[in-house]
Amino acid sequence: MQPREHSKEDLAPIEPAEFTFGGEKAHKPDNSVERVDKYPRGKSYWPISIGIVLVCALVGVFWGLPRVIDKPQLGLEHTDKVSVKTDKSVNSGQASPYSDAEIMQQRRNVQETLQDILALKEELLERRVKVWAFGEFTAAEGLALEADGIYRKRQFLQALEKYREALQALESLRESIPDRLEKHITEGNQALEKGNRAAAADAFKLVLTISERHPRGKKGLERSDRLPLAWWNYIHGKAAYLDGNLDLAKNVLQKALAIDTETVPAKALLKKVLLEITERNYQDAMSAGYAAIAGKHYASAKKYFKQAQKLQPHAKAPGIGLTQARNGAEREEIDRLFHQARKEEDREAWHEALLSYTTLVKKDASLVAAITGKARTTARARLDDKMQDLLKDPLTLGEQKRNSMARQVLADARTLNAQTPRLQGQIKDLEHALTQAMIPLPVRFKSDRSTHVTIYHVGRLGSFDQREIALKPGRYTAVGTREGYRDVRREFIVIPGKPVTEIVIQCADKINGVNNS
Repeated sequence: MQPREHSKEDLAPIEPAEFTFGGEKAHKPDNSVERVDKYPRGKSYWPISIGIVLVCALVGVFWGLPRVIDKPQLGLEHTDKVSVKTDKSVNSGQASPYSDAEIMQQRRNVQETLQDILALKEELLERRVKVWAFGEFTAAEGLALEADGIYRKRQFLQALEKYREALQALESLRESIPDRLEKHITEGNQALEKGNRAAAADAFKLVLTISERHPRGKKGLERSDRLPLAWWNYIHGKAAYLDGNLDLAKNVLQKALAIDTETVPAKALLKKVLLEITERNYQDAMSAGYAAIAGKHYASAKKYFKQAQKLQPHAKAPGIGLTQARNGAEREEIDRLFHQARKEEDREAWHEALLSYTTLVKKDASLVAAITGKARTTARARLDDKMQDLLKDPLTLGEQKRNSMARQVLADARTLNAQTPRLQGQIKDLEHALTQAMIPLPVRFKSDRSTHVTIYHVGRLGSFDQREIALKPGRYTAVGTREGYRDVRREFIVIPGKPVTEIVIQCADKINGVNNS
């Protein structure tokens, strides 16, 4: 708000404040107040006196009271001193209390703005603003100095506007700090990515100048110290990559990242190198897998295709290769089992051959040769078991039931018309056993004429001294009984081609009982 124009007499009680901005002292003007004490003669002074009292009261309220209550406390080099010279003879009718109060309010606003300006200036100087924003800071100071000049001319409202303009300029500088930090950090990171250590160090040092403990600034400066060695490894890794030496490139780039994990070019190139190594290893594994299939090394082929599958999980080719390797291994296993089964048949190992054919049928139920082989070996294994059982105990062949079964087995074996050594030997042995089993052999018994002799499944022989009878080969049990004596039991075997010479059976152990006492 622009104050109205006053006459020299109206403005006399208010003086400009003494303050500086930038070291220059303001000079306090010294204006004297002309006394005005002219009143018309011959008139009553009571109304005038009452008016003077009222005016003085208003002046006290609007001018004196704010000075007591709102007196500013400023930390400036020179406080604003306002000397008000009051002339008791001044005509109170010429004073303007409202205007004076308005001017005082403007001066207080100026003082408050100056406090903000100086506090903000101090904060910026602590951040060494002249290093990173010399021009803008100098321009803001210029605005403040320009406001000083306006203030000295007692144009307080215009001065206040200019001070506020200076404050706004300084506030804009402070508000620009985050953007400036981000700008310098970006410049530093870009310099690091280009291997420019000096530019990176300058940018991050500027960040730390603005914000002494800025974490990214400290980190960036530390990275700039490690940049030469990290960049040297990156350059050598890149050269190795261009020469096609992927493994060397990988090792050197990993060393670069071990020195500085955020070396962007090294990270990008290492990613590319690793992809190419993976592709190379994938192609090598696929080639090795198909080469192994060609050489019928199916286990190795499966191993290579599985390696390829791990390298590229989404690729379809390793799965196809694995299927081919498995099929080849299955065919190889089937061929092996057929060969093994035939060899087992040749040597008449029927149970082993049956196991081989059973395995073949489980692997592929459509294999006709395996199905017929299983049926054939099953029959031969059963026949072999029967013949072995009969030959194992030829003494039982004399029994009618056992003998009939043996003759049936023998007939089945002959119908095979197989000239295999084992079968022919079994037929011959069984025929001989059957013949021998039907030829009785003489057996001599000796007793004491008092013992009654009975042979189980043969009949009673009675009591005798000596007797000889013919018995078919087999196992027999003879029992001797005599009244008053313990029974006697004798087991004996009639072996084909080997007659029993003599069997003694007589009761000699007398029983001691009540009836015999």
